[in-house]
Amino acid sequence: MTFETRGRSADVNDLMAFITLRVLHGADRGRVFERVSTPVTIGREEGNSIQLNDERISRYHLKLQSDNDKIVATDLESTNGTKVNGEDIQVRIVRDGDMISLGRSLLLVGSHSDIDRRIAARQPEGENGRSAQLRERIRRIASHHSDVIQDLESVRSPLLPTEPPPLPDRLGPAQVAQLSELLEYVQNVLRSATENAVMKGHAERVELEFPDWQAILDLQARLARLLRDIGQPNAD
Repeated sequence: MTFETRGRSADVNDLMAFITLRVLHGADRGRVFERVSTPVTIGREEGNSIQLNDERISRYHLKLQSDNDKIVATDLESTNGTKVNGEDIQVRIVRDGDMISLGRSLLLVGSHSDIDRRIAARQPEGENGRSAQLRERIRRIASHHSDVIQDLESVRSPLLPTEPPPLPDRLGPAQVAQLSELLEYVQNVLRSATENAVMKGHAERVELEFPDWQAILDLQARLARLLRDIGQPNAD
């Protein structure tokens, strides 16, 4: 994806984003939607920026929009849901090389040059071999020569980060405080549960008390509900 300034201003809010999407699987396999300006809607209805011939896709299924030099994907309360890199999403930042699965269709984000730039940015000097492997993996996927195409439910990008995602920037003081409270809550639940863990069989097995296990399950349910609430499409 690329960002270009509108007129003379270089302010981030004046950037126009363009995104390239390649259809790897589905009835529209082989189609390329090159440098589509955001916001982009994807669905089977004519009014979408990108119309796909897929009966399992909702009339208006997914929206891609630019915000603070990032591309945000939002599922528009579709019937069958949306996956990014094999994970169900309500709202998610997408990057070049990511895989979007909706209905029976699989989309690859980014042009060849966009993905090459992401690979180059990820690999420190001296890891050209790894960069070449990633490029070859993406090339095989885009050419339909990969078994990753066979299972849309688990398809993942070869460029998935190995570290946690960065914290959001440009947050106001109150937003920073709210995010801190949320992360502290998660940390406290996990710390309380793991403090009572018992190691078994020379650390090959860990046992948790039933209340601690339930606390972790409850945390998972709360986070799932929170993700859903955050991902509800805006009224506009």
